[in-house]
Amino acid sequence: MARKLMYKILTLLFLLSTNVCAESIISKEEVNKLLPTYTDGKVGTDILSKSLIIGDGVKVSYEFEITSKGNGAVILPGILLRLYDSYEDLSYFKNGLLNNEVLDVNSDGYKDILLWGTALTFDDDGNSLGEKEVVAVLVYSIKEQKYVVLKKSEEIDVFPI
Repeated sequence: MARKLMYKILTLLFLLSTNVCAESIISKEEVNKLLPTYTDGKVGTDILSKSLIIGDGVKVSYEFEITSKGNGAVILPGILLRLYDSYEDLSYFKNGLLNNEVLDVNSDGYKDILLWGTALTFDDDGNSLGEKEVVAVLVYSIKEQKYVVLKKSEEIDVFPI
């Protein structure tokens, strides 16, 4: 059952990755605009403010910045979602930013969130444990008016708020 779900998710992600018009939470271009203001060990000064209409007139506003530790997160209804990590610790994302798309995966009229990419993992001594493909699917719950995790790799941080 889990293997079939993962196959469907990976197939959907492949199809999305070929869609140049897909909507994202944060794009690589937006991260690249913020990177010149980021210096390792110092708090970033630029914050990117954005909004999404996720369905039926529901508009979500959020901010994104790169922290002094090289992490980037957004707060969306019900969650804090870390989708950028370039800080070389036990685990970080290849190229910093996870691929991210916002679309209705369950046909309920509200946009859900798909994240995927590659995590680079290390042991406590800094020895490489290799690369690991990661994925997360978060669906918008109309009843709870927040995002809930449907499936997530452990390397992707999603914190309920």
